[in-house]
Amino acid sequence: MYQSERMDEILRILKKHHYVTVDYLVKKIRYSPASIRRDLTSLEKQGLVKRSYGGVEIKDESSTPFIFRQHSMKIEKNSIAECAADLVENDETIYIDGSSSAQYLGHFLVNKKGLTVITNNMLLASYLQKNGIKTYCSGGYVSELPGILAGEITNNTFSMFHANKMFFSSAGFDGGYIYDDSEAYYKHHKIMLENSDKHIFLCGSDKIGIKKKMIVCELNNIDYFISDGQISDNIIQKYENTKFISV
Repeated sequence: MYQSERMDEILRILKKHHYVTVDYLVKKIRYSPASIRRDLTSLEKQGLVKRSYGGVEIKDESSTPFIFRQHSMKIEKNSIAECAADLVENDETIYIDGSSSAQYLGHFLVNKKGLTVITNNMLLASYLQKNGIKTYCSGGYVSELPGILAGEITNNTFSMFHANKMFFSSAGFDGGYIYDDSEAYYKHHKIMLENSDKHIFLCGSDKIGIKKKMIVCELNNIDYFISDGQISDNIIQKYENTKFISV
């Protein structure tokens, strides 16, 4: 296991348990204490975790910079995005939110014909436009560097559009409910749930079992649930109209 993979695994464990001991990580990941401590030192320098004597806790996810989330779980996010892109047809209008998971979609859309994209991610919008895809980027204030937009102007922009498909991620998923921890993102997710025909949720395994303060929607509002994680049979059976895709 490479160091980046171990660090991703540490973050997944911390997102679930919030605080663990170094000994627990050593037993769980099966690497030496020295390796785990080096990983924790790197994560702490990035501002992702806070260490204490013998243990470590994750910092509030809302304070984790987008640039770090963007580089976390690269392989998994790439697989989820590639699978999601297969659902995009030529001549469609799609919404892609500002999540780090959804940003990976861009690389798999460049061969689509007649596609129109709506997003609040300025970097994604620039990349798509350079590759010949008609793209609308919302206005709004820069809520996260390097270029994620939010606020009332963003909401007003999204209110003007109708999308064939909505691609989005969020801060958590648990018990059949999708959660957000940001009021700004919650609002434009709700708007696009109303303004889209099909809803595709991109759920990294690090989001499973995580509850946040705001419920975006229940799974009966989701057409496709794409994840690298394990979803319980009870959830799959309960939401039989949702198609679960494992990557």
